[in-house]
Amino acid sequence: MDAVTVLTVYLFLLLAIPSNRSVAALGGAGAPAALFALIAMLWWCWYHVQRPTPSLARDSQPIRIVMFVFVAAALASYAAGASRALPPAEINALNLGLLRVAAFAGILLLATDGIPNRARLMTLLRWVCFLGGVFAALGLLQFFTGQSFVEKLNIPGLSVSDFGALQDRGGFNRSVSTARNPLEYAFVLSMILPIALTLALHDTGTRLLLRWFPVGTITLAALLSVSRSAIIGVLVAIVVLLPSWSPEVRRRAGVVAVVLLGMVWALVPGMMGTLKGLFGGQDPSIKSRTDSYDVVSTFVGMNPFLGRGFGTFLPEYRILDNQYLVTLIDMGIVGLAALCAVSGVGFVTSLAARRHYTETILAKLGPALAASLAAGAVLTGFFDALSFPQAAGMLFLVAGLCGAYWRMKDSHGTERYA
Repeated sequence: MDAVTVLTVYLFLLLAIPSNRSVAALGGAGAPAALFALIAMLWWCWYHVQRPTPSLARDSQPIRIVMFVFVAAALASYAAGASRALPPAEINALNLGLLRVAAFAGILLLATDGIPNRARLMTLLRWVCFLGGVFAALGLLQFFTGQSFVEKLNIPGLSVSDFGALQDRGGFNRSVSTARNPLEYAFVLSMILPIALTLALHDTGTRLLLRWFPVGTITLAALLSVSRSAIIGVLVAIVVLLPSWSPEVRRRAGVVAVVLLGMVWALVPGMMGTLKGLFGGQDPSIKSRTDSYDVVSTFVGMNPFLGRGFGTFLPEYRILDNQYLVTLIDMGIVGLAALCAVSGVGFVTSLAARRHYTETILAKLGPALAASLAAGAVLTGFFDALSFPQAAGMLFLVAGLCGAYWRMKDSHGTERYA
């Protein structure tokens, strides 16, 4: 068993167990995948503590550095929050916030340092795509049947939040699969699609059906999600991927896109009009977001640099539907810069590292990982992403995969965890 096995189990827990299930006493930090990520963090720490020769100082790993900066910013915001009088609800949120940050760090660092070689990286990416395809397939089943299938699932020891039921928009079911709400569902679909597309095009050693099954289900699920976020996330990912495609692939992709849109228009009457309506007219959700700017300005003015403490701006105060604004309040300017750096550095290093790979599939993974992070980074501004286990888990997992991709650029990555 190596880090890839552990990360595969983590991914299964993340996507198979409904996102609205958690250990009640731990709230947002009590999702099974988040608790498993804490074990990964302890493993990573123990591995480096017991090593006879230190490696962190000599390894040039930008992703690890920015993750350490993010953790330091979270600790600083914790100190800033603990230094003021807090109501009991905020004290609890402040303490649980540290557990959430540790879980984020555990997954990112394990992926960055633990994946032993390129072959195992490919194995993990295939699992990411397959589980993403199953995740999307469940969403399609919900769309066409109107049944949740997971809403009444009882898992001993886990409580159920008030999220998870199917919603309606424009007369269509808004699928969520195992996500907590349609935004988290769209987030996961958008981040997995560019990786699935790249493996479908270039991972020729895998059976054709296994390669294209995730692409087909994820693309169709995104179109039928009745979600503006899903459409935007997919478009961002495709825009980043386009320069890495050959003219022939671009032409085929254009033809497939037209055919797919035609099928949706013919087989799901009214869907195209509903999707068009999502981007026009007055949308209450957009107005709610813009009306929050004055509230954000007031809170940021009180603690501009370190914030009021990660997790202490509770949903009952106001739902901002923008993780960047929430981070600005909770962790200040320093924390917001650190969060942006995690995605930004992962994006840049993935594109830079691709030049060092000679194998086609590995060279194409750079733009795929960059596209995945770009989609996640954009959609992070559409809802409170770090409060949703699947969204946060995918964001930091893919950032960690970017770190592994960077580490293996000059070698075959033979080092592995004991």
